Amino acid sequence: MDNIKENIQKIKHFNRFYLRMMGLFSQYDDQSTYSATEAMILFEIHSVEKCTASYLADYFLLDKGYVSRLLKRLSKKGIIEKFPSTEDRRIQYLEMTDKGEGDLRALSKYANANVENMIAGIPGKETDQLVQAMRQIEMILKQHEH
Repeated sequence: MDNIKENIQKIKHFNRFYLRMMGLFSQYDDQSTYSATEAMILFEIHSVEKCTASYLADYFLLDKGYVSRLLKRLSKKGIIEKFPSTEDRRIQYLEMTDKGEGDLRALSKYANANVENMIAGIPGKETDQLVQAMRQIEMILKQHEH
């Protein structure tokens, strides 16, 4: 039991460290009008064909009401549009507008620069090890996802 508590603390420590290293607390707030959550949602809408609010809430483990309010704000800003499904009019698909695509390109460029700065001083072999460790973490967590 002690090992479980110790592992929980180590994982929480790593999560805090990683969030700080990635600059997720300030990454979008300082340089953008988008929060980190909004940016992640925009990336997902762009990446997923037939993306819905329900999918986003489930994928990010967010409250559906919160996601709905966030999407409403993005829609009012002209960043996304909603289109009813041809099969089921109750389903609304989300798509990026041209303005949203432009904003997303800027967010992506900024995020790329952030990561590039983070790994700039790390030798190539160690960067490869870092990426492999990240893949391994993702693979293990995906295998046991609830």
